[in-house]
Amino acid sequence: MEDFLYEKYTDLLKDGKIDLELYDLYAVKRGLRNNNGTGVLVGLTKVSEVSGYTMENNEKCPKKGHLYYRGLDIRKVAEKTKDFGYENTCFLLLFGHYPNKEESLKFKQIIKENYDLPDGFLENIILKNPSQSLMNHISRCILSLYSFDSSPDDITPYALILKGVSLIAKMPAIISYSLQAKTHYLDRDSLHIHFPKKEYSFAENILYLSRNDGKFTELEAKTLDMCLMVHADHGGGNNSAFVGTVVSSTLTDLYSMISASMASLKGPRHGGANMAVLDMMQVLAEDIGLDAEEEVILDRIEKLLNKEYFDRSGLIYGIGHAIYTISDPRCELLREKARALAIQTKNKKFQFYERFEKLAIQVLQSKKNMQCCANVDFYSGLIYEMLNIPRDLFIPIFASARVVGWIAHDIENLLYCNKIVRPATKYVGTKEE
Repeated sequence: MEDFLYEKYTDLLKDGKIDLELYDLYAVKRGLRNNNGTGVLVGLTKVSEVSGYTMENNEKCPKKGHLYYRGLDIRKVAEKTKDFGYENTCFLLLFGHYPNKEESLKFKQIIKENYDLPDGFLENIILKNPSQSLMNHISRCILSLYSFDSSPDDITPYALILKGVSLIAKMPAIISYSLQAKTHYLDRDSLHIHFPKKEYSFAENILYLSRNDGKFTELEAKTLDMCLMVHADHGGGNNSAFVGTVVSSTLTDLYSMISASMASLKGPRHGGANMAVLDMMQVLAEDIGLDAEEEVILDRIEKLLNKEYFDRSGLIYGIGHAIYTISDPRCELLREKARALAIQTKNKKFQFYERFEKLAIQVLQSKKNMQCCANVDFYSGLIYEMLNIPRDLFIPIFASARVVGWIAHDIENLLYCNKIVRPATKYVGTKEE
């Protein structure tokens, strides 16, 4: 059977080839990208904005990066955070303004009241069906919540708010128990199950539920909280948000939409970039040492660009972004958290990362004449490593933070666009008359 299918596959490669020139001939925007690298406009939103350049004469002009949540700069959102800010960020994205003290207390209480999973869900859905891929497992868990909803196909905006808040609140338990199921049944280690604590924040519960001893420091929890805040949304055009828009435009249920966005985020081009950074920097550290001279680091950067080092892709992971040019505000916030965590844990890697970041940017600006900066992935993986978070949980943490953004865009699109997404493709094959 395999020989036959391989033969047909090789025929397809020969006979089904599409010449790349045809994309230009028919003005097809590959990847929904314009020729100047900007994204094709596919919608309007008031949820969030990603701003990293201006356009003059069809050319990108670099500027300081900004990420706005409902018009409020992410730096301002961070400044407003006196304790834990992720829940307030969720409120901001869902309801359009930053909560006052009373609104914050009420919303956090609602979140806490929805921490627990439905009866039997842990035993019958999570523990009985472990998976090597936590993201696949989490997607299946979210789809299974459909069966525990008394009106799962109600997608009226207020119903989506109720279902969405409940789902957001359950993410710490879903991702942490999915990790425990894999660790116990597939990795053959001990099983540790804690139940969510209502006195804990979203970030605190992730650390509490995912750690065998349930212990964490205040700095650890607040650092993870900042990671959740900067990952909560990134505009309606990012891949997973757009996938959610496409799926929900068919008027399917919330659980199907979130599961589809999860599948998108699982891809290494989207959610897994911080692990590529971590692997690249680990190879560098083992090769040249954390105290390597500047000339040695520059040599390895040159080799990375020349496809002579690490995975030979020619990429420097964590440096550069499709939108941000001079700075990525998310990276700036996480860099400071990483510095504080490194001081507390006496981790020497942070200084190496910071040195590498500056040199890599210099080389790219010199060699490729491009204005670039470190992006959010450059320090997030290091932070997770310093927090002793297993790699299996890196993308699930990102996903748990992003659920609120997907829901906010979903509600907005259903309210104001409400059209099924139906682009076109041009047939360029042969026809038999």
